[in-house]
Amino acid sequence: MEHEQMFLKMRSEGKLKLLDLFCCAGGAGYGYHLAGLEVVGVDIEPQPEYPFEFIQTDAIQYCKEHGHKFDFIHASPPCQHFTKYNNCRKNLKEKYEDLIQPTRAVLIESGKPYVMENVVGAPLINPITLCGSMFGLDVRRHRLFESNLEIPQLKCDHKIWQPNRFPGGRSRERGHARVLCRGTVEIGRWNIPIKTQQDAMGIDWINELRKLSESIPPAYTKYIGEQFLCGGAFLKTFEPKTKYGT
Repeated sequence: MEHEQMFLKMRSEGKLKLLDLFCCAGGAGYGYHLAGLEVVGVDIEPQPEYPFEFIQTDAIQYCKEHGHKFDFIHASPPCQHFTKYNNCRKNLKEKYEDLIQPTRAVLIESGKPYVMENVVGAPLINPITLCGSMFGLDVRRHRLFESNLEIPQLKCDHKIWQPNRFPGGRSRERGHARVLCRGTVEIGRWNIPIKTQQDAMGIDWINELRKLSESIPPAYTKYIGEQFLCGGAFLKTFEPKTKYGT
């Protein structure tokens, strides 16, 4: 009841503000915007395509200093440390720092409702998994979401995709890159028109292939934002854990 009263008080004070950490070009932020939140993005790199208020600075430090000013915080720390592409690019883990634990620490310290997103394989705590099939998208793109909110887990339905509609991917088991062998679009492929990839993701403002490949479909965070705004996701008991998976 205490959390419900807090939420109702926040809603009565006007439009709620979402802090979008490690925002990149704004795939996650746009979903929260569609849900009805006011979005502010933070990233260490310039993000000229970011569609909302943007602050270029260190995301973790900004959250330490300003996180308490926001109603809800989303963080997408770099995924390269955990991506499956480490199997073919051995220097990725050395090039990209693991920021999961320091990000989690500042999110918990903020005392705010939060979501942290990353790829399958990242050491998130009790995450839900979202998939393009849950939202009728032409991407599979499983992503994990850790939160101190109770967010309902939706079900995948990969049967919605007809086979052999799009070219294969980078690995042999997915088929040759010039052969139509996939039911979904692999984002980041040079041989698939950028418009096809944008449409599959629900993103029309990101024109750089690399940044599009680093984005998540706005439909994912629209769903999370709607759960938050409708009061369907309340703070749960969440004990910070000192080690991954313990």
